[in-house]
Amino acid sequence: MKTAWMRLNQQVDLVEEEPRLTAGGETILLDSCGRGRYTILAWNPVWKETFYHGDRVDVFQVLDSVLEKLPKPDLPTDAPPFLTGILGALGYELAWDLETIAPPKPRRFALPDGVLMVPGNVVVTDAETGMTWVAVTLREEGEPERELETVVDQITAKKETKNILKMDGELIQPMVSEIGREEYMRRVFRVQEYIRRGDIYQANLSYRMEGKVKGHPGALYRMLREANPGAYGAFLRFPGFAVLSSSPEQFLRWEGGYIETRPIKGTRPRGETPEQDEQYRNELAASEKDQAELVMIVDLERNDFGKFCKSGSVSVSELFTIHPHPTVWHQMATVTGELPKGTTAGIVLRSVFPGGSITGAPKLRSMQVIHEVENERRGFYTGSIGYVDTRGTAEWNIAIRTMTWIGEETGVLSYHVGGGIVADSDAWMEYEETVAKGRGMERAIRRWISGGKQI
Repeated sequence: MKTAWMRLNQQVDLVEEEPRLTAGGETILLDSCGRGRYTILAWNPVWKETFYHGDRVDVFQVLDSVLEKLPKPDLPTDAPPFLTGILGALGYELAWDLETIAPPKPRRFALPDGVLMVPGNVVVTDAETGMTWVAVTLREEGEPERELETVVDQITAKKETKNILKMDGELIQPMVSEIGREEYMRRVFRVQEYIRRGDIYQANLSYRMEGKVKGHPGALYRMLREANPGAYGAFLRFPGFAVLSSSPEQFLRWEGGYIETRPIKGTRPRGETPEQDEQYRNELAASEKDQAELVMIVDLERNDFGKFCKSGSVSVSELFTIHPHPTVWHQMATVTGELPKGTTAGIVLRSVFPGGSITGAPKLRSMQVIHEVENERRGFYTGSIGYVDTRGTAEWNIAIRTMTWIGEETGVLSYHVGGGIVADSDAWMEYEETVAKGRGMERAIRRWISGGKQI
């Protein structure tokens, strides 16, 4: 493969321009939603592979193998963290290829457990400098410089984009929960029984919302990022499915030999008045229960990092920090470590996937309990979406606040909500927390079916 790149002294709205640039093809948009520095639009894959649990293909080995063969262009030091490499999504059930859990839940749809791609076209915007970077990767028979000129011409062309994407959608069948409050509370009690027996300390328990829709998933994603912007948002479109994420949680980021994870544990709703909002924030900051939950997960993540980081380098640089989001307050921590030379992306991801904040502690046993208590596959929910660059930088989210659209114009739309259960969890309040976490997605759907009106 060959790569060419260019820097443009202009800012581009990649969410607005995505339909025109990608022409509805296979696409991955990693969207900071105005809450981070970089937004990445990648399309026209020169290599792509989908993965299914049980197909005897090691996704992490494939990742390392393909990455090793990619060209490594000579880039300036101010280049964005991704221009050439691999992007994709890893579904939760890929963990079944790493651990002995139990036979996975049956598939209801032909949805892969993972997808990776090497994009032919990449555009990255830098909100800090106002620059836009463009890269083109072609197979050996192509001339990337010529294709690069074509992509740049597309970007700089003053074309009308408003009517490319039909913004209003239709909810053919309403979004319905697979279970109600009483059943969720019963499941909380079941998890707490495992905790009392000493099997686990914590487990992340979730349930699914599902309905039938008609429209364009890209339009719904725009409503989602407006209603519930997350610094680790993503929109993926592939034949037969799309993934729409407004995740607030970073799973992994590594660059320059250092790695970090920023788990979230502890949630309160935003208030309807400034006084109530501050009350909820202070309540979360003072909650010993939520602090205990976070400490459990921090210890788990430190242990995971200890599998591959340099001895003595793993530390906690931030703990019990309260962060505001559009619909909730979150409590988070930061765990860091130093990578030994030669540590590959596959080694890192294999050691820590899936994230501890959405499984529990200890990880394997909590996943076994989750498998027993929950009825459905999670799919891309609580998996991870992100990238690995050929220069060794990477960033992956935890795929929460994430919708899956199965189908084309008409499809099945679903999302999960959940939370961490510990010994002193109040089952009623745990259900209320899941409702708060789902509000941003509910609001996005209402806006979408009303043609984008504020509701």
